[in-house]
Amino acid sequence: MKLTSIFTRFGLLALLMLLLSVLADPTLWDNQSSTTLDTAMMSDSIFSAWSLPLLMLGVLLSLAMIGAAYLVRDERKENLLWELGGEEE
Repeated sequence: MKLTSIFTRFGLLALLMLLLSVLADPTLWDNQSSTTLDTAMMSDSIFSAWSLPLLMLGVLLSLAMIGAAYLVRDERKENLLWELGGEEE
């Protein structure tokens, strides 16, 4: 278990270093766009190029909400009996 934790930390550190190196590259920020963005272009981009990632994000968030609802359930015997209206034996 400790080995998995160490590998996870090194993986996250490598990912952070990769993201920082990509974002710090000056050629990424040098070119200026000649067109201005508006809401029609944004909606077209969201519904065409980003439809699958948005769908996957929605599924992931719904799974997280279902898992959270499952974890907060109270399954003690007295609460289950009270919900069902029965008497404790």
